[in-house]
Amino acid sequence: MSKINDTNFPDLDYLNGLIKYIKQKNARYEKPLDVLVKECSSSMNWIADYITDENALWTKEKILLDDLYLTGTHPEWNKIIIDKCERSPKKLKELFNSDNKIVKIFTEAKFDEAPILVRHEDGKYKVLDGMKRVIAAIRDDKKTILAYVARLKGRPRPKCEPHLIYDLLKAYHRGLNKDREALITALKFLRKSYGNADYLLKERFSKSWVPSDEIQEIIQEALKD
Repeated sequence: MSKINDTNFPDLDYLNGLIKYIKQKNARYEKPLDVLVKECSSSMNWIADYITDENALWTKEKILLDDLYLTGTHPEWNKIIIDKCERSPKKLKELFNSDNKIVKIFTEAKFDEAPILVRHEDGKYKVLDGMKRVIAAIRDDKKTILAYVARLKGRPRPKCEPHLIYDLLKAYHRGLNKDREALITALKFLRKSYGNADYLLKERFSKSWVPSDEIQEIIQEALKD
């Protein structure tokens, strides 16, 4: 029987079947934005934060490439984009024109006409998604790029995955960590950070779903302002 990495569970075929079943079960109930939040959390990016933010206003614009503020990709590319070029499209263009080795490093960057995603903050157009297309456009000497631009009209109010709250409650309920005050503080932190945390605590983790009196007391304490 094949050994499975990172677990002591002995049956790989059973585990694969279980994973398939759970994914199919979740797919029946997940809304598109639920999937987006989950996948963006898994990829560790900020895309869903802006897509789900009730205070983000979006416009479709054609932006000068030189006006973009370049963001991170992966460590090898970041050494050039961030460390060498200081997030500047102009400096990256100069590097492309002067060093063929740099051109080769970014060979996999391909351009297409799909709009990129941009967040407008602190007077800067920061790339939220589409850095490969941006890099290709700079390399290919394009002047503008099409983008969906998010501007916040108030304090950020992104949505979080329910499991952020569930994992905290579960750890306490299982006795992995019985620090009651720390749990309440963590739940208050989530309330101040995410626009749906109050809803989740009141509805998704109500007594109908979480019948523990102790957990419900903790939730009510965390909901106090």
